[in-house]
Amino acid sequence: MVDPLSPEADRIFWKASADGRFTTKTAYHLSQPGRSEQNDQIWKDIWKLPTPERVRVFAWLVSLDRIATNVLRFCRRCSDSPMCARCDDIPETVVHVLRDCPPARFCWSRWVPVDRQMEFFHRGQEDWLRSNLSNEDRMESGLAWNEFFSIAIWLIWKNRCTACFKGVGKAFTAPTLAHSIQHKSLLWHKAWEAPSIKPGRPSLQGDKITELISWHPPSSGWRKLNIDGASAGNPGTAGAGGVIRDEQGRWIAGFVAKIGEATAVLAELWAFYHGLDLAWRIGCDSLVIETDSQLAIQLINNRRDPVHPYASLLDAIRRKLAQSWLVRVVHTYREGNRVADWLSKHSLVYPYGTHELSDPPRELIQILRDDVRGVSFERQVSAPIVM
Repeated sequence: MVDPLSPEADRIFWKASADGRFTTKTAYHLSQPGRSEQNDQIWKDIWKLPTPERVRVFAWLVSLDRIATNVLRFCRRCSDSPMCARCDDIPETVVHVLRDCPPARFCWSRWVPVDRQMEFFHRGQEDWLRSNLSNEDRMESGLAWNEFFSIAIWLIWKNRCTACFKGVGKAFTAPTLAHSIQHKSLLWHKAWEAPSIKPGRPSLQGDKITELISWHPPSSGWRKLNIDGASAGNPGTAGAGGVIRDEQGRWIAGFVAKIGEATAVLAELWAFYHGLDLAWRIGCDSLVIETDSQLAIQLINNRRDPVHPYASLLDAIRRKLAQSWLVRVVHTYREGNRVADWLSKHSLVYPYGTHELSDPPRELIQILRDDVRGVSFERQVSAPIVM
């Protein structure tokens, strides 16, 4: 029997959430067994549209086939006929009212290039919506096509509702509708580009600057542990690796660990655990730990989350950190963590379990030499904001 990592009692956590806590979002995802990557992508395309919220919500309803067309109203027994009020003998589906009905078709024929109209007017509803909402090509007016498309379908729908509920005489004619859509979309685009209109929080990071990143040896008397985790699939087959070096950059010890099916962050945490275990056993009393995973550092520092799925492993890491030694945990970039990065990726070819390396693999010799020489690599990083 394997001893548990933590002496704490077992806890119940919500498996569908990354942090173990119940959320309505994850519950909703569980209730949608038909969800696919394509559906996820169309939602992402919709919610990042640079348009007013009402337009995004409408596009979302269209993607779910939930706008109140006559076909939907007839199915719900709210209408006597599923037919289009303009076309009489054609069912008013989503794609009909937004694309194929004469007023809508007139508009699209003016905006879609002639050589693309065959494809545009003959796609199925889902494919038509997905391809247009993901198309970020720029129009002559400067609008992205998906931005213009989403505004256009919303205004076409509003014009249809005006014709249905206020009378055809109150709705725009097709040429007037086309002109109105072009005019309003351009006004919204200009307003959206104004800094005071854009939603979201102000950025907490400055502009990007170029820095030279390299590995730096520890101070005299200290040892440095570089660790990394890797997952082929996230989640997928995962492994961890690490190396301990002295102030001269000399290899003291290393390890690789093939840990089975896991996410990338879980692999990073196992790298922490095995690296600390190795450093303690070989007698390191002053240790700098470098990792390129900010998330792993945050999880270890956050002690207020007892229901996290990785709580037992996090507790075990914290107990090792609290032993009688000096330990500093530092974030580095991947360019300064190349040896551990190599070890974690190559751990996947080892048998399952942890394997200590008293000497470096031959393929690592050049990277180790580069680190000792201070070879650096350019990286774009956020500049600090001066207050």
